[in-house]
Amino acid sequence: MALKVLMAGTGLIFVLFLLFHMYGNLKMLLGPEAFNHYAHWLHNDLLYPILPPEGGVWLMRIVLLLAIAGHAYSAIALWARANKARGNAYKVSTGKKVRAGQTYTARTMRWGGVIIAIFIVFHLLQFTTLNISVGADNYAAMQPYDRVVAGFSVPWLWAFYLIAMIAVALHVRHGVWSALATLGLSTRTRERAFKLTGDIVAFALLVGFMTPPTMILFGLL
Repeated sequence: MALKVLMAGTGLIFVLFLLFHMYGNLKMLLGPEAFNHYAHWLHNDLLYPILPPEGGVWLMRIVLLLAIAGHAYSAIALWARANKARGNAYKVSTGKKVRAGQTYTARTMRWGGVIIAIFIVFHLLQFTTLNISVGADNYAAMQPYDRVVAGFSVPWLWAFYLIAMIAVALHVRHGVWSALATLGLSTRTRERAFKLTGDIVAFALLVGFMTPPTMILFGLL
């Protein structure tokens, strides 16, 4: 049970971060000045002056890194335990037996997690450490807004991003309800509402994250 609680708690941390990140990305629609100001605030002034400059973003990175480690560990441990038991059913607080292969989303949770992990590494190398430049020769010399425009002007990067965001949406769709059930918040009467919440959050993330890249690809930004 502790592993399921760890997976649920870290998963909800990711969902909150994704919603925050999506909101920030949508500032691309307001133009270079708004997005560049947001990027500067995020990397330098988040939680300032409570924390020193760049302290907020490093705190966020540490929390996310610990959450990733906890989420991955619990996922691998539960997968190994299920294989050892040779029983593909697990029980949540609704009292029902839910089979991992019951829905398409559940069947793709593990492979979706692998796709998301690969994407996170690539995304960090492209937009955080700036080791990878797509659509331009040198990201380090560019403003954040210009980096995003340069990157998503390249069709293959847009396609890769779309695949990753679909994986994220499927993961979140199943994960939100599963996490709430694991934490004991889901009951038979609330089950439909929580599943609907998962659908809405997943759809919002997919549309929100894909709107700026799609507008860039078609020359609207």
